[in-house]
Amino acid sequence: MSCLAVDENEFLQLLIAFDEMSSSSSDEEEQKERPRKRPFKHRKSKGVVMFRDDNGELKVLPPTMSLWYNMYCQTGCQERMSDFHSKFRRRFRLPYDQYRELVEMCTADSMKEDGTSLFKRWRPGKKAALTGKPAAPLELLVLTTLRYLGRGWTFDDLEECTAISEEVIRVFFHQFIKFGSTTLYNKYVGPPLTVEDAIDLCIREYEAAGFPGCVGSMDASHVEHQRISFKHRQAHLSFKLPFTSRTYNIVTSHRRKIFSTTDGHPARWNDKTLVRYDDMASTLHDGTNPLCNLIFELYAYDENNLIIKERYKGGWLIVDNGYLNWGVTIPPMKDTDTRAQYRFSKWLESMRKDVECTFGILKGRWRVLKSGIRVHGTDKSDMMWKTCCALHNWLLEIDGLDKDYTSDWEGELGELNATDLPNAVRTLLSNTNPSARSYAGRAVDEEDYFQGSLVRDEDGAIIVRHMNMTDFRQRLITHFDIAFKKKEIIWPKARLQMDEPYANVQP
Repeated sequence: MSCLAVDENEFLQLLIAFDEMSSSSSDEEEQKERPRKRPFKHRKSKGVVMFRDDNGELKVLPPTMSLWYNMYCQTGCQERMSDFHSKFRRRFRLPYDQYRELVEMCTADSMKEDGTSLFKRWRPGKKAALTGKPAAPLELLVLTTLRYLGRGWTFDDLEECTAISEEVIRVFFHQFIKFGSTTLYNKYVGPPLTVEDAIDLCIREYEAAGFPGCVGSMDASHVEHQRISFKHRQAHLSFKLPFTSRTYNIVTSHRRKIFSTTDGHPARWNDKTLVRYDDMASTLHDGTNPLCNLIFELYAYDENNLIIKERYKGGWLIVDNGYLNWGVTIPPMKDTDTRAQYRFSKWLESMRKDVECTFGILKGRWRVLKSGIRVHGTDKSDMMWKTCCALHNWLLEIDGLDKDYTSDWEGELGELNATDLPNAVRTLLSNTNPSARSYAGRAVDEEDYFQGSLVRDEDGAIIVRHMNMTDFRQRLITHFDIAFKKKEIIWPKARLQMDEPYANVQP
């Protein structure tokens, strides 16, 4: 008979383990016998919109049976209405073909496998394979975002039209504005990268209007933000508006194309502070912008009172009087002493309305910027602004208004006559002007030459960014006055070839 030798320590460990097992089993039995204070919750099947089938049974309406899906997402839906495309663009701001292209962009992003996808939650077939229930259709979710931006609806309103819960719409919206402020923004918003691109995009209009070297107009605008946190509320209350808002500074061409925009800043900040955060304006000032290599000529008078041309180097922007006195930011004059100064300032103010029109188009087309942003977080507000800027430039490209002042549209749309010109421009066409004294020849108080030291490049061209704003503006006034008398100044008209001859404007 054999005996097993067991160590004393091992024996004690076995006893302890046996006691723990018996105590745990007894506790489980006590928990089963102990009554629950609260009954178990039985989740009901969630449904946004309900309907009754042919048998009278109440069921959940799937998004693929919703109103919007039947009207806009089914194959061949555009063939059922004669005015489908015009109504679709009015309701969702984008043409139907570009809407389908945007859906394809979101679908392609959802299929990424590198971990950078923003829409992987709505990848076709992913949720159905895991849970047996399909995810909300991307076609409908893109429509909800366009309607939210375009008409300022709420997520609850969109829930009724799509049978998708407002939480799902909210989550998708936040992902879409990330997509719009990065992918779409980088694709459609950006300054000219070369001088040749700038000539095609903006320089020709400004040069024809008497402002050689100008590459755009710049201004800032407020956008109401209703969900500013309490600690940031005071900084976002401006002296002009009674509500909290964010301020955005943009640079546009005369064709309303947005070249650059800043991130949002508190409404208390003025233009002199905002311009330092604008990439295009600041790089023109410090000389790192490719447009600093732009060469242009201005009329001037020599010592013998003869008209000559002087070469300059560097682009500049049209602004109002709220910006810094940089040589690359030229505002109109507040007080004019001569007819030449008055004419230049009025014409410059009229040209600067292109950036004001851009703000009007943005807030009219994307009503959420006018009715007020209702999402939490200033970063979300900036994403929505950049998304709207990208969609605005995309629509300019769709309509053929981004590169040439031409269009396939027929009729008198855009053909301006004398009565269609701005009031300030019509005033300048008359020979009499009671608000400015008679001007014949050069004014005696004009300074023909810069009294400081001019900085020139190796070819002798005067570098604009090293000049003072007042001095460079006076040179522009002299050029404009000479060109106006030579009948070389024209008012750029939309959808008109810049190569075609213009009717001379009578001084």
